[in-house]
Amino acid sequence: MEYTLLKSKDDLTLEHNKKTPLYLKTGFSGTAGEAIKDENGNITLFVDPRYHIQADLETRKKQTKNKKINVVKLDMQTSFIDALKKTLIKKDTLFIPSKSTKLSTFNTFKKNLKGINILPYETEDETKKKAEIEYISNDISGKEYKEKLSNLKKLNKNVPKNILITSLEDVSYLLNLRSFEEKNTSCIKAKLLILKDKTILFSDDNIILDEIETRPLSALKDVLSKIDDEILIDKNTITLFDYNLIKNPHIMRTNHISKMSSIKTKAEINHYISAFKRLDDALYSFQGKIVPGKSEFELKEIFEKELIRHGAKGTSFKTILAVAENSSSIHYSNYDKNKIIKDGDILLLDCGGFYEGGYATDITRVFLCGNIKNNPNEDEIKKIYTAVLKAQLNVYFGDFDDTKSMDDKARKILNPYEKQGFLFPHSLGHGVGIPVHQAPPTLTPNPKYNSKLKNNMVFTIEPGLYQEGKFGIRLENTVYYDKNCTPCGKKISLSKFPYEENLIDKTMLNKQEQKWLETWQKASSKLQKVPNLALKTAKPCTQTKKETQK
Repeated sequence: MEYTLLKSKDDLTLEHNKKTPLYLKTGFSGTAGEAIKDENGNITLFVDPRYHIQADLETRKKQTKNKKINVVKLDMQTSFIDALKKTLIKKDTLFIPSKSTKLSTFNTFKKNLKGINILPYETEDETKKKAEIEYISNDISGKEYKEKLSNLKKLNKNVPKNILITSLEDVSYLLNLRSFEEKNTSCIKAKLLILKDKTILFSDDNIILDEIETRPLSALKDVLSKIDDEILIDKNTITLFDYNLIKNPHIMRTNHISKMSSIKTKAEINHYISAFKRLDDALYSFQGKIVPGKSEFELKEIFEKELIRHGAKGTSFKTILAVAENSSSIHYSNYDKNKIIKDGDILLLDCGGFYEGGYATDITRVFLCGNIKNNPNEDEIKKIYTAVLKAQLNVYFGDFDDTKSMDDKARKILNPYEKQGFLFPHSLGHGVGIPVHQAPPTLTPNPKYNSKLKNNMVFTIEPGLYQEGKFGIRLENTVYYDKNCTPCGKKISLSKFPYEENLIDKTMLNKQEQKWLETWQKASSKLQKVPNLALKTAKPCTQTKKETQK
């Protein structure tokens, strides 16, 4: 049997969107998912726990009598490659698109799919219009691009002098360049080649940088064909197509750009504080517009208008907005025009925006429409909301130095609710940078990704509980690490928005947790009354060690 892997058209497609084969063939609009199509046209879609419900809903519309879409629901311990092993048999052929398959993915296929013929194929590139490019000032980035390039060369001093950078996030970070013309991204579409004697930027946009030569993207193949020396590449970001253009590739042990970008400068932290203040303002405005009678679609439109009105250039990812039972779908984004919010309903909003610096913001809150007493599930909603809040407070205010310990703490609090049908099927958090999901750090139960936290790392803390057909609760704050801020558990929240008092059962919180909650809610109310307070300092920690020990 022959199968084709359905992915994006080329390596410059930044996420699963409505132009990709994945969406066109399956109708699945999630930002993570893989599918294979057999020679008869039948499709198998593989999705992780965040998309189980969404995949069922969206693929139904594409089902026909002759072509079926089978949804394989992965758990947190099962990878796409694990599922493929059970689907494919020896002598099957899997065609993979070389321009959207990373080298590391290809190597994983080769290593694990023994007996399967894995054949790359090329896809045609999309015709792209020239984008408007914005240069990020040193006041926001904290470092000029020349300094970043110099630091990168120093970090790679014991390896080949030539470096090819194909990650759009890495290039955008290194050169302090952004573009806001596509939804849910601020990246420029470019690749960077650092040679011993010069640096070449490959882009079809109009970019002029001192000491950097600019050529069209189509010139990359010709330039690489003339280089016999070793070229350093990152196997996790380079595509199979680009890798095959290099005569003498040398795989880097460490992607130093990821490490550089994960440690934010003081200027970047200050910009984050400003950006999150404006995001909070948008949430305050939106909160007052959650009234009975509006549809999910109307509410999404209202929120995104408020986001832009309060200074955002666009969304930093596809807004997740779900009413009542739809909130049980972790990454729900269907925005049903027929789903009308009622008095007593809850609304889950996971949202973020890009501001002038082009760094992603991210927060999740659960709002109450009207009076919770009008909801027949009042007691259960309050119990689950408070359990998730309990996990959030303990992780945020707790003193942790590594990522897995935080995830473990949250799971210890939330796992008992599995017996009642409520699951916590995703990681506790992720790093945040130009992309909304940046690594490091990654807060997950998988020990493979455990890492020590470093000063000015920005990441999310987002515990959640969900039961299909009932509802879901997630509370997410974006924070940055500061080892000197002992009273705050070495973490300072960039998100300041308050929790929903009418959904909290305070009898479930111990005295310490009640104090933490009171501290958070008071700080939030002060920020609402004094709009510019968050802009005054990058370390808004006013507690003393003595106060927190009372």
